[in-house]
Amino acid sequence: MVATKGNTEVSAREEILGRIRLAALHKARHPGQHPPPALPGGWETFAGRLESVGGTPHGPVAGAELRRMAFDLASTRAGDGRIVAEPTAADWLGPGPWQLASDAAIPHAYEDVAVGFVRGRVACAENGAVAVAGSDATSRALLVLCQHLVLIVSVDSVVPDLHAGFAALPADAFGHHHLTWISGPSKTADIEQALVYGAHGPLTLDVIGVER
Repeated sequence: MVATKGNTEVSAREEILGRIRLAALHKARHPGQHPPPALPGGWETFAGRLESVGGTPHGPVAGAELRRMAFDLASTRAGDGRIVAEPTAADWLGPGPWQLASDAAIPHAYEDVAVGFVRGRVACAENGAVAVAGSDATSRALLVLCQHLVLIVSVDSVVPDLHAGFAALPADAFGHHHLTWISGPSKTADIEQALVYGAHGPLTLDVIGVER
């Protein structure tokens, strides 16, 4: 279809697009990027948010007390099950009843793990989430196949929000197989709106804050 405007023939499509462009003209300049609101940070804020999503915070504890707390959690959670610690978490924990995770292990090697200890790099007070870098969990399988997951983070790593969280990640955070944000234990309410824990992953999540 062709419409005539003066001595110029204008297609219906061009006429419609022209009207849209006129209607979309802005009288004022774009104000620019909207800065995120300032949110509270710190361990106490993080711990409260973690509890609200079903996790359990512990600490802050001094480095010397970390091993004792890990022993207590392992004995409480594991029963007769197997306990596995990722190497970077074991560096903080020292010797104990935990076996070292191996980057050569196949995912099914972790299907019988009762308690898994993993180091977290950043903790976010906004949503109670902890970032686990690929270098600290060489196989993602341990994070989802263990019955009880224990994350160990420095209290100095707590940031107010995810904007700051991504900025605080180590420089090589995206150079590994995965980067995982974990907030609370696995849970679902898909079936009859009944909240069920441990449906797709760990039944519990404990986060130990360490003063380094």
